[in-house]
Amino acid sequence: MRNMTAELAEVPAVPAYSYADLVRSMVEVEPDPDDPSGAHLVDVISACEQVIRAAEAIQAEHAALLLDERETAMEGRQAFLSAAGETGLARGMSPSAGMTQLETAVAVRRLPSVARAWADGLVSGATVRSIAKNLPPLDDADLALLESELEPLLPGLTPRDAAELVRSLSIEIDPEEADRKAVEARDDQYVLIADEADGVATLVAHGPAEQVHAIGEALLGCARRAKNDPEDSRTRGQVMFQSLHEAALAGPLPELDVTRVVELGIVISAENLLGLDDVPAELVGHGPVAPVVVDELIDQADRVFYRRLVTDPVDGTLLHSDPRRRLFTGPLARHVRYRDKRCRGPACDAPIAEIDHVKAHQHGGETSEDNAQGLCVTTHVMKHLPGWTVSRYGDTWTTPSGHTYRSSPPPQVRRRRE
Repeated sequence: MRNMTAELAEVPAVPAYSYADLVRSMVEVEPDPDDPSGAHLVDVISACEQVIRAAEAIQAEHAALLLDERETAMEGRQAFLSAAGETGLARGMSPSAGMTQLETAVAVRRLPSVARAWADGLVSGATVRSIAKNLPPLDDADLALLESELEPLLPGLTPRDAAELVRSLSIEIDPEEADRKAVEARDDQYVLIADEADGVATLVAHGPAEQVHAIGEALLGCARRAKNDPEDSRTRGQVMFQSLHEAALAGPLPELDVTRVVELGIVISAENLLGLDDVPAELVGHGPVAPVVVDELIDQADRVFYRRLVTDPVDGTLLHSDPRRRLFTGPLARHVRYRDKRCRGPACDAPIAEIDHVKAHQHGGETSEDNAQGLCVTTHVMKHLPGWTVSRYGDTWTTPSGHTYRSSPPPQVRRRRE
């Protein structure tokens, strides 16, 4: 065993080189007087991100190689725990952090295009970890099929988009395994309480998505009603928490609607509008769901709404959403929420809070699908700051430093092309 005290004592007081100096030599950019103010600073920030992504990819690659070495001397689980523990220590982190990294490294080893994209800086470590976390146990042929569908969509993919895309492709490729996994996951229900400082605690509830979302929507309804009461000075969070507390202790409040309403987006390719058999479904507000979950939701719901989501057969983007839906107003806003899923700001995964006119209404912007985008509150405010501009269809964002960032609607759940 190495004597770590002696090992540390051997480290020179002044290292031969500085990692900071090394990175600076790679990323520093001289300001160009013809560029907008701050452009060179943003270039350095972007270059640092590329270095971080490449370093993470190399680090994961070597963690997997360490596992290979340990497997020659130990049996399966022991080798994994040994390699994960030392990986965590090498990073100054816990063994559990080492296990997470090693699990990602093992998964990425089976996805060479993802590994290349990571090393080339096309995807972040968070996105890669999201892919690995949601990757089902597939054989080599099915995994290659999933990777072929995933590869062209990798550049700029956010962690949440990656998770939904991997889940939807997995459902298409192996619906039986998706059903088995969904049944097992939905049975794993629990509530946790974590005590914190200053006399507060956090309550965590884990269960079927539609039930969790239903709780959230009911509590938001309480908050909206309280906002209209001029004598109620509570914040939205206070109203939601107190309503939850009262309902849990005293039974359901009258204002908490317990009617089970399910809205399902049935995705269909534009080239196959005449048939609805065997197409994937998406639970509104959550994402793609396995066929067995769809059946369960329909059986248990008091009311079920369906909407056909017509997608482009090439890239899977939403072309049209059927406006026919009972008990629903604002079909255009609903279509934009279906199309964008989450905030359309570049790299933003936040829920949509507002439907924005890409070209402001006061400047002649139409209230139309082409001039609409779903944004979170922060991105919406940022968009209207001096120096920020967005292209006609919301695809290109330009910042005050002159940099541009792409933002396209995420692909919907698609049928796998044969």
